[in-house]
Amino acid sequence: MIDHRCFHAGTRVGGRSARPLADSSRARRRRLPAWALACALSAVPAIAGHAAIAAQPAADVNQAKANMLWNIAKFVEWPGLPEDKSSPLVFTILGEDELAADLAGLLSSRTVNGRPVFVRFARRPQDAKGSQIVYLAASESAMMSSMLSAVDSTAVLTVSDAPGFAAHGGIIGFATEGERVRFEVNRAQAERGGLKLSAKLLSLAHLVSDGAGAR
Repeated sequence: MIDHRCFHAGTRVGGRSARPLADSSRARRRRLPAWALACALSAVPAIAGHAAIAAQPAADVNQAKANMLWNIAKFVEWPGLPEDKSSPLVFTILGEDELAADLAGLLSSRTVNGRPVFVRFARRPQDAKGSQIVYLAASESAMMSSMLSAVDSTAVLTVSDAPGFAAHGGIIGFATEGERVRFEVNRAQAERGGLKLSAKLLSLAHLVSDGAGAR
């Protein structure tokens, strides 16, 4: 069952109005050049694949991860998207945790390459179908296999900060090692679903394959 607490630009999130923020991609109405990814990611603490951050409150780390995902999404190509940029990317969140709330609040107020993001909460793995991005809360790790099966071989960017997510068949996994935060990418899974990840994005990521780290 899909929860009807959906978010979009202008919706109140956490008691505050989530205003659309300035987005250079909206102004130019074109994809950012690949070299801009390194700048965009490095502007957020701990975003670049090997950037270190000082110990911070969990809320700050979650905000960094939310910004990380927003910047990553700009360098992903989904096959079959309507040419009309008013057609939104659908972002489904399975489970509820602090990172889920930060992701909903940030992405619902921004655009990805000129497209608005429609954020919805869901309770069942099968509700992830029809999404372009799916986030699985770490608290819902028990449904990881069923969620990945539900979107297997489809153009869905799966994301989680559950330990080992990318190595278990997900595409984007957030990993924390001491005071360092990085993002892991399972390129084979992305390609299997028809997603195209930019070379610059892959150069900043820690690449993993199913069951083991690649580098």
